[in-house]
Amino acid sequence: MNARIARSYVDALGTERRAAAETVARFEELLGEAPHRIVAPALVLRAGQPLAVDLTLPAISWPETLHWTLLSEDGGAEEGSVPLRDAPVVFADHQAEVTYDTRRVTLAGPQPLGIHRLSLDVAAYAREVVHVVVVPERAHSPCGRTWGIALQLYTLRSARNAGIGDFADLRAVCRLLGARGASYVGINPLHAPFRGDAEAASPYAASSRRWLNWLYVAVDDVPEARDARVRAILEHPDRRENLADLRASADVEYASVAEAKDELLRACFAALEAHPARRREFAAWCEEQGEPLRRFAVFEALVARFGRDLAAWPAAYRSPGSPDVALFAAAGQSEVSYAKYLQWLAAEQLDALAADAAQHGVKLYRDLAVGVDLNAADVWADADAYVREVSVGAPPDVLNTLGQDWGLPPLDPRCLARDGYAELLALLQSNCHDAGALRIDHAFSLARLYWIPRGGGARSGTYVEYPLDDLRGIVALASARERCVVIGEDLGTVPEGFRERMEATGILSYRVLFFERHLDGTFAAPEEYPALALATSGTHDLPTIPAWLRAEDVALRADLGLLETVPAEERAARAKERTLLLDTLVAHGDLAPGERENDVAVVVAANRYLAATPCAIVMAQLDDVLEERRPVNVPGTSSQYPNWRRKLSASVEALESDPRLARLCTALNELRPREKT
Repeated sequence: MNARIARSYVDALGTERRAAAETVARFEELLGEAPHRIVAPALVLRAGQPLAVDLTLPAISWPETLHWTLLSEDGGAEEGSVPLRDAPVVFADHQAEVTYDTRRVTLAGPQPLGIHRLSLDVAAYAREVVHVVVVPERAHSPCGRTWGIALQLYTLRSARNAGIGDFADLRAVCRLLGARGASYVGINPLHAPFRGDAEAASPYAASSRRWLNWLYVAVDDVPEARDARVRAILEHPDRRENLADLRASADVEYASVAEAKDELLRACFAALEAHPARRREFAAWCEEQGEPLRRFAVFEALVARFGRDLAAWPAAYRSPGSPDVALFAAAGQSEVSYAKYLQWLAAEQLDALAADAAQHGVKLYRDLAVGVDLNAADVWADADAYVREVSVGAPPDVLNTLGQDWGLPPLDPRCLARDGYAELLALLQSNCHDAGALRIDHAFSLARLYWIPRGGGARSGTYVEYPLDDLRGIVALASARERCVVIGEDLGTVPEGFRERMEATGILSYRVLFFERHLDGTFAAPEEYPALALATSGTHDLPTIPAWLRAEDVALRADLGLLETVPAEERAARAKERTLLLDTLVAHGDLAPGERENDVAVVVAANRYLAATPCAIVMAQLDDVLEERRPVNVPGTSSQYPNWRRKLSASVEALESDPRLARLCTALNELRPREKT
């Protein structure tokens, strides 16, 4: 595809901004001109459509016949020949004194869902290969009107974890909330972090979106942890004291947690040798995961040797296919196998967790970040798929008047279709796996991304187009295969027609209470919300409701130098918003007039208000009902604020008897009782 670069755009503040000429020129240089092809490398068809391709040839040199062969994903084959002269011309173009006709040629009837390989033989031209991707019309659909509670997994405290929430903690929460009537438990992205840099904690700037965060492995649930050598480490007084200190800390101490868990899990890995059956299971799993796992594991070993800055690596190791990398992997086989072992444990525990949660009526609601870090395993494994000279972000908006530069390299829109979107499909399926719902962060990336010249500042960027119709079809295919509802996070400046096209594909919109307003600032009534949507009272980028009510986020942003306005004006505006919200909740009958100063009552009322909407899913925030005041993340900050670290004030064990949580669950269950199955 020839990616279109926006010369101007309208930001979330309604301001038209012209892209700098040097920015447009730079992006044109990076993307280049699309090479002329007889046929596109990938063809995305909806189920039921006939197999038809668009061929582009000089108008004066059309051959008589086209021979074709189709190899289906399931191994079947079909072939045939069709005349070309009578195929209808759907487009004509004149380039360099040559007229090109594009004709639509129907080859066969509808094909099954999946990625198929089509070979085309056109006389006097080289054989062309097209990936034919057949996708469903719609993604997997939600059932009824349900509710759930979202949390940040790393924030969970318990009497048994290693200072960070883990899969065993999440299992306990799923059981508890399932018993209370919840259908979903939402979590932050489970993406693999940088094992050599534990303090790089953001789940939205990880090393790999396909592989899992090993820190969430519950060591005491690992079968090899029963080995005497592992027990000796666990029960040593120094280690017991260390783990107790890590559990007691107010924030996740990532480096210390990683050090402790690494020692224990390496001991488990060593103990694997004594368990032949487990070794065979591990080997079979590695074989099933194939080359993608091998590359990730080799990268992990390379990072352990050379650090996470890929630019500082010896040049011979920057390409996964180099002979030096192969020699390194062979020499460091133990470290490579250990990286695979961590992924096996994480996948094994996540599978078991999802199955256990389902027994209690709960499905996981997972989250897919918009990208990975510049030095990520995903970038190293397939460098051509990324535009490393660019980072993605967002133009100025209400919350971030300076704009945002996330530092993440964008996927190259020219490369997405080269394998028939197979890599993208694998990524989506891996994140839909073990989940009943998946949130795609910044889903506008399916249509366009805000590109910023690396180091140029957030205001220097502009939008680059992506093939939305193809990509929403790939999302629908992953969703249908994994029976996973998909939610597209569509906050901010909505591209024209985006929500309508997503709705047509069955992808849910994402509606946040504080942003659903009329032009005069009043809150949208419940009946104004769409049915095909997830509604929530907050996100990881927003202050909790208790903090919002007190304008504590305003004070924090002022302290961090993130406000361009006068703090007193912001506080005055918040006071008006607060009154408006409370009046709205009282008028709707969700909040008793005498409880306007009761934070828990306001949290419950806000979620009751959302529960009255026709939205398919309502997600409450565990942080809200537990009256947390410190945010887990302050957008626009890095080292200025300890993002992605703050733990919950209540332990997993204490949630069972917490009256605040009980009150919230009772209210939501009254309005949205779980359907009997």
